[in-house]
Amino acid sequence: MADFDIITARVATGAAVNSAADAQALVSAGVTHIIDVTDAADDREWLSCLGIGYLYNPTADDGTLKPASWWRASLSFAVQAYSQLGTCVYAHCSAGVNRGPSTAYAIMRACFGLDSPHAADLIRAARPQVRLAYAGQFDAYWAAANPGKAMGPW
Repeated sequence: MADFDIITARVATGAAVNSAADAQALVSAGVTHIIDVTDAADDREWLSCLGIGYLYNPTADDGTLKPASWWRASLSFAVQAYSQLGTCVYAHCSAGVNRGPSTAYAIMRACFGLDSPHAADLIRAARPQVRLAYAGQFDAYWAAANPGKAMGPW
């Protein structure tokens, strides 16, 4: 059974896509794009014929500093997805606790201009088990990449 939560009409987060039924549940919930940040096998086998935009941007959930290129790849994909009306991006990792929710947090901050507490509160309200272990790393990345600029929208 798919393990995901819709945060807003345009952002969702959760655990790995493990079957065609999981993928179909996401589509039925309105997901149009997926960012897969697991360091396991990618989701492509479950997504064929569903017309979903997909980015495999793997990283380990090891607490290490994630490179700027990792954040840029996910944000660039999200910005492209949001250039179309009615899209919803699902950012997921293996368990839906750290990497996927932290990516959803980054999207909500950079693309929607939410402040840190608001973005974190929305995610935790929908998915209480999240830890957002990489949210602080994103904030540091964004501040370094955009000195003197407020958070999004791009």
